[in-house]
Amino acid sequence: MRLILSLLLSWMISDFGHTQECTLRLSGKIIDPHHNSSLEFASVYIEETGQYGETDSVGAYEILKLCPGEYHLTIRHIGCETKSMFVELNESKVLNIEMEHHAYYLQSITIQDHRNRNESTTQNTLKTNELLKDSGKPLSSMLENISGVYSIKNGSGIAKPVIHGLTGNRVSILNNGVLQAGQQWGADHAPEIDPLSAQQITVIKGVDAIPYGGNSLGGIILTESGPVDQDPHVHGTALVHYQSNGRGMYSGIRIDQARKHFDWRYTGSLKINGDHSSPNYFLSNTGNREVGSSLEWIRKIQSYKQHKLYYSFFYSAPGILRGSHIGNLTDLESAIHADTPFFTKDHFSYSLESPRQKIEHHLLKWNYQHNDSNKLLEIQAASQINHRREYDVRRGSRSDIPALDLVLQSYTLDIKQRLQLEHDVLYYGLQTKFNTNQNQAGTGILPLIPDYQLYNGAVFMNWKHPWANNIVELGARYDLIHQQVHPYSLSLPRTLLKESASFHNVSSAIGIRRTIVDAWEIRFNAGYTKRSPEINERFSFGLHQAVAGIEEGNRNLRSENAFKGILTQSINITEHFNLEWSSYFQYINDFIFLEPQKELRLTIRGAFPLFIYKQTDALISGMDFLTRYEFATNWQLIAQAAILKGRDLNQNNHLVSMPPNSLSASLSYQMNTLWKCKNVKISLRAKQVFKSNASENNQELLAPPNAYFLLNPAIETEFKAFSKNFKLQFLVENLLNTSYRDYLNRLRYFADEEGISLNFNLKMNF
Repeated sequence: MRLILSLLLSWMISDFGHTQECTLRLSGKIIDPHHNSSLEFASVYIEETGQYGETDSVGAYEILKLCPGEYHLTIRHIGCETKSMFVELNESKVLNIEMEHHAYYLQSITIQDHRNRNESTTQNTLKTNELLKDSGKPLSSMLENISGVYSIKNGSGIAKPVIHGLTGNRVSILNNGVLQAGQQWGADHAPEIDPLSAQQITVIKGVDAIPYGGNSLGGIILTESGPVDQDPHVHGTALVHYQSNGRGMYSGIRIDQARKHFDWRYTGSLKINGDHSSPNYFLSNTGNREVGSSLEWIRKIQSYKQHKLYYSFFYSAPGILRGSHIGNLTDLESAIHADTPFFTKDHFSYSLESPRQKIEHHLLKWNYQHNDSNKLLEIQAASQINHRREYDVRRGSRSDIPALDLVLQSYTLDIKQRLQLEHDVLYYGLQTKFNTNQNQAGTGILPLIPDYQLYNGAVFMNWKHPWANNIVELGARYDLIHQQVHPYSLSLPRTLLKESASFHNVSSAIGIRRTIVDAWEIRFNAGYTKRSPEINERFSFGLHQAVAGIEEGNRNLRSENAFKGILTQSINITEHFNLEWSSYFQYINDFIFLEPQKELRLTIRGAFPLFIYKQTDALISGMDFLTRYEFATNWQLIAQAAILKGRDLNQNNHLVSMPPNSLSASLSYQMNTLWKCKNVKISLRAKQVFKSNASENNQELLAPPNAYFLLNPAIETEFKAFSKNFKLQFLVENLLNTSYRDYLNRLRYFADEEGISLNFNLKMNF
């Protein structure tokens, strides 16, 4: 009986399907949002029916004879990131689609979490496609694709971003709207963020830190998960990556779904690397292990109100170049001037030995948004726990006991509101933060950083006003920072002290965006920021084993006062030829920096160079340049330049640790189809890095390394197999297998950079 009913039901459904009228029409336009220009020869493909439409000369498309139902669309255009959409058709529909046609472009779209971003600032954004190309790399290395952004490295697997010559605590990172709280003070402390959890990463180079907090003299990095596509089905992306240098393997998955009352998203990744190698030898003990995971849940109460819960976990265990740890002064001097590391094995290994690190980072966020017609209220509470352990080469089988064991807890509460007052926008808020940093007992070593508690309360205001063809923005912020520190005395016998200090930091900014003509836009942003000295800059005392150096703080450091201005011009000469360049300067009174000393110091843990925190007046200026030129059908040239100069005004010298000037160019050829493949792209990227200017007056232990030239070819394509869409990429890094050392690598004293590496990347959308 049950079988008969099933057959009857199937027949009724089948009959209904055959008798319903398929007369609906899906049409619209595909445009580039930056110019509002039409995109010709873009295709809209319906996965369920196999029907497709192609845009004409005005960007219009049309698909006829559609039945009522739910459809998944795939939109492609040469030079654009392939886009997927879900539509439900009950009647004929006009669907206009925006496609990002330009990589590395300024002023990207504003998405859910950061709708209050200023318009006068200079911004660059990396989207999903660019991020997935570099999957398996550290976050900072991904950002090197942006002109004016560099990485300060510590060996092969540890990197942190440098923006306009500044790094560390001067570059704030917002991880899904939460100011990242980790041990950012060390050059060997990479951001504890899984890049897979972000759909786009934005770099703000201006002085606009007003709504974000932190001491962002250099800039701000925003990692954003983005809104969940409103598709009731479970969809996602799975990817695998292999890198020959280090025999690294990476896999990751991202899935999400939009249900009636809530949306959710999960990301997970796993990475393992062994020893990397230079062109001539293995960089022993430079492997890495990483695990990342995040879960996001968005409860949609009504169309204007929502709660969001977000949790992420990140674990990293990098090894530190074994050849950077030397036992005595004579060997250290020999190692610094040697062509090969003092210690290297003649074979590859996945094993991790001391020196090494273990880092765990947890982030939990609750966010509430109430969006009225002209008022947005946002309340956010977040907590973070960061546990860092660093293992040194120690005598007596004690290498498994951490030499540095720090647990940082951070708690923040933000209340913000945005008001739309006719044409003006007023944005203001209150922010509080409490950090407590504790050394864990049992290391048997005097802590490099003392225990401390930090209290931070802040208020800010930002006002935006349209004026003729201009948009004018003003902002101000006040921070009260109170530090309670428990350092040991500098003299013997060591005694535990208690010191406290309060700092009043004021920031202000003014910005203007002016449209000269439709194709020419100017942005100017200037401001003043006061930054109080960080705990490590005042109280560091001892061996920082991961950077193979002894660091000493200065308890009498004063606050920095910085004035920065940045002017950006964007010109669209034609639809196929664009220019952008930014000029900037920054004067920093009482600039705090870590100065290398000529002294080499011998301790019971070995012999190491000495670095001391000092202050001076500094002037940093430079220019970033970017152009895109489609000089023939399917051919594209992207060229970038970054020029930077840092001066120590008191000593009339170059500032140390400033990025060297660089040029890069990428030439690509793209085909819509080749056999059964789509969007086939062949590219060649060349990069020239010049010798640093910091060679005057013999300022460092070792003269800056020579200039170097790198060549990276790549090929990528999309194809369909097993009813799934795949994307395959093959990339060669350092094709010429060039031996070189990078000035911004703290371990450049001991070893060369990596040699040639073959990279395979496979992504599947489902």
